[in-house]
Amino acid sequence: MLVLAFALNRGGGEGDSPTNAGATTGQAPAPTSAAPAPTTAAADPTPTTAAPPTPSATTGGAALPAGWRMYTDRTGFSIAVPEGWATSREGTMVFFRERGGEGRVLGVDQTNEPKPDPVADWTAQERVRRGNYNAYQRVKIAAVDYFDKAADWEWTYTSRNGNRLHVVNRGFITSPNQAYGIYWSTLDSTWEANQENFALVVESFRPARD
Repeated sequence: MLVLAFALNRGGGEGDSPTNAGATTGQAPAPTSAAPAPTTAAADPTPTTAAPPTPSATTGGAALPAGWRMYTDRTGFSIAVPEGWATSREGTMVFFRERGGEGRVLGVDQTNEPKPDPVADWTAQERVRRGNYNAYQRVKIAAVDYFDKAADWEWTYTSRNGNRLHVVNRGFITSPNQAYGIYWSTLDSTWEANQENFALVVESFRPARD
C-alpha cells in the first residue's frame, strides 16, 4: 500500500489555494506546484442542499444536483465540480475556484510515487508546514474509509485579510502506483453548510484507470 506525500509551503489569503497543496513525492518547485490566485469565473452559489437532479450528470449511478457537472481530467480522473467555477492547473494539481475574495476552493492532485501511511504522512507534513499558516489550528489528522487507504488532514487558519478559513486535505491510495489528494477550503463560518458539497465531491471521484 502506498500513499502520497503532500507539501504545503505557505498559507493563502482569501480564497487562495496553498502552494504545493497536493500530492508530491518531495519538495516540488514552488512555481510549478503552486497555486497563485487562479483566474476567477462567474459562478452561481453552489447549493448546500440537494436540488432537483440533472439527468445528464451522474455520480455513482445517481444524478448530480443542479449546478454541478462532471469534470474529466486529461490525466483520466473524474470528479463533480460546481458549474461556472474557474479551472486552473499548477504543476500536477488542478484547481476549481469560486468567484469572490473568500470563494471556496477545490483542488485535486496526484502522484504515481505514493507513500505507505496516510496518517503518518500527514503528521510529518504538518510538523514542517504548520508554521506557514497564520494562527494555524489542527482540527484532526485521522484515517478515513475511502478507496484503498486514506486520511484527512483538517485545519483552520487566519487569512491575510484576517478571516478564518477551514480546510480539509484528503490523501488516498487508489492503486499501488497511484494516489490522489482532494483539497477543499471554505470560510470557517460556512464550513458546516458546505459539508454536503464536500461529501458530493468525494463520492463522485473516480481515479484514472491503470
